[in-house]
Parts: sequence; structure tokens; C-alpha cells
Amino acid sequence: MFYNIVKVILGPFFCFLYKIEARDIDRLPKDIGFIICANHLNALDPILVAAALPIKISFLAKNELFKNIFLKYILNSLEMIPIKRGEADLKSIKLSLKALSQKRILGIFPEGTRNISGDLKAEPGVSMLAIKSKVAVVPVAIESNYKIFGKTTIHIGKPKEFDEYYNQKLNTDDYKNLSTELMKDIKKLIAR
Repeated sequence: MFYNIVKVILGPFFCFLYKIEARDIDRLPKDIGFIICANHLNALDPILVAAALPIKISFLAKNELFKNIFLKYILNSLEMIPIKRGEADLKSIKLSLKALSQKRILGIFPEGTRNISGDLKAEPGVSMLAIKSKVAVVPVAIESNYKIFGKTTIHIGKPKEFDEYYNQKLNTDDYKNLSTELMKDIKKLIAR
């Protein structure tokens, strides 16, 4: 409920302020849980993606944001999931798998933090969650100069399934390689 209220009030405001255009929205799966996997250049990225897409997204957010009581209340009301960066956070993994099993949409920035350099990197979590929960991953590329009244384009890629890996035993490097392939798909969306 709170998410919908915030989206109705702030969504159009951010779409106007950053001239957000979402391309290929029809590629988003319907009535199932899936993962939105996006590049991460700016702290505004979750807001821009949420404002642009006609779906409710539960983003993973760094655990440090939940230390402020007021901010924690807002983030919990928006159904964001805290994650400890740089380590295997079992609580976050369980909460993410539970959200996906409830057909919710999970938003992940696989680079783990803002990637200003543009280097191709990815943490293993996004592919691991997709494979363990047996859901598709939708690559999303954010292209913006992040200036007020500048243009922001949200490119939506074709959903990617990992069904060939569902019954395989994979290690961290395997998951990391699959996540890096997703980042390559995101880069291609910007280049087209």
C-alpha cells in the first residue's frame, strides 16, 4: 500500500524531473516473480527504475541504510531487503528467495555498489538467486546524465532463463561468471 502511494505521488514527479523514458516495457513478464537486474551508476537508480516501470519492485539495499530509524521505517514500508555487502548474507538470501516464491519482483544491482568506472563486474548473487528460485532475470540498462531535466532512458532487455543450470552443482565462480554475462547483456542494451 505504502509503495503504491509513494509511486503515485513521486513517480510522475521523477519522470518529469529526469525526463524518464522506458523502452520495451512489454518485455516484462506478467503475473510471475522475477528479478530486475540493472547497472548502477548513481544513488537515484532505484528511484528512476521504480518510477519508470509499471510494477512493484522490492530492491536489495545496503544494510547501512537501515541503521537510521526513520529511513529504516521508510525502506521497510517500501519492502526493500537489507543486504550486507561483501559477504554471503544468509538472511538477505532467505528474504530474497521468500519474496520470489511469493511472485514478487526483486530489484538487484549486481555490481554490488555504484560503478562509476564502467568496468564490467558483477557479484554472484543475482544468478544464484535466479537459479535457486527458478525465475527469469530481466536485464535493465539505465542511461542517464542524472541532471535535472536531462534525459533518462530505461532499456528493458529480454528475460533470461537459467533453466539449464537448475540441476547442476555450481560454485561461486560459476555464479559470478553467469552474473557477468548478465552485465554484458545490460551493456549491449545501452549500445544499441
